[in-house]
Amino acid sequence: MKLLDKIRETLREKPRARSFLLYLFFVVISAIFWSFLTFNSDVQLDIEVPVELNMPNNVHLLSKVPDTLTVSVRDRGYRFLIYFFHKTPTLKLKLSDYSDGNTFKIDQSHLKKALANVLNKHASIVSVLPESISIKFTDLPGKKVPVKTDIIVEPREDYTLFGALIQSQDSVLVFSDAKTLSEINEVYTYHVEETDLTDTLRRKVAIAPINGAAIEPRTIDIMVPIEKLKQQTSTVKIAVRNAPPGVKMLLFPGDVEVSYRSPVSRIKDDAGITTVVDYNSVDFNSPSNKVKVIIGEMPAVYQDVKLSHDSVEYIIEKSR
Repeated sequence: MKLLDKIRETLREKPRARSFLLYLFFVVISAIFWSFLTFNSDVQLDIEVPVELNMPNNVHLLSKVPDTLTVSVRDRGYRFLIYFFHKTPTLKLKLSDYSDGNTFKIDQSHLKKALANVLNKHASIVSVLPESISIKFTDLPGKKVPVKTDIIVEPREDYTLFGALIQSQDSVLVFSDAKTLSEINEVYTYHVEETDLTDTLRRKVAIAPINGAAIEPRTIDIMVPIEKLKQQTSTVKIAVRNAPPGVKMLLFPGDVEVSYRSPVSRIKDDAGITTVVDYNSVDFNSPSNKVKVIIGEMPAVYQDVKLSHDSVEYIIEKSR
């Protein structure tokens, strides 16, 4: 009672509040009348009906089934409340009921009949979009073909590619009619381009579709190892190559410092670098007693390999 008394007192003291409440009262009454008239008369609305196609496991569709149908329905207004408060029923179609050879085909009249069985029995179906469904399919076994990647990867300047690209699988299955399968010998991924990378690239890559064919799986995983480079220095003994029998070549100094940039994971490994002088490169007519030092072997992952000096002195000793 205290609350009602307070409301009456507020309405007496504040005319604007009284006017607002009066306005609100008429809005509510109007809404009730509008709802009564609308819900009790015929209304036409578009609803989205999910589609599900049931088919044998050995059948593969060569084009996509529409996820939903846009169905224009006329019914009493209050019956549409069912679609607002309940999940729209799914239209389940069976492949064998509408197959013609290797084509699944259902026209608008059959779509309407099928929809009438899942929608409200009082509803009148005015139209359906798409008006018909036509899908090619095959029951032939898949053809195994290799996957070609279309990928460009560039690490940042102080990083490097540390190994080859790794694919989760190197081949996929392609399903289609016999003629199309005979013409397909490989598939390609979509183009991927990544630059300025500072970490190993892991990516799921889609395989480019082929018209009139189905591909399984549609994606593959790729990994491109990226590692940081670190400046390293190693002291390497110089070997002599192509010295004839009975000839000994003494070098001064007998080793050389090699600087290079190495992936971090290779820092604790042996350098794996060899340096050599080639006896056949010695110019015995030159007044200089120096010979050129070259790099013999080194891991391909090393970059910017440099020698502390490019030549050393030598002495030739011949055994009698």
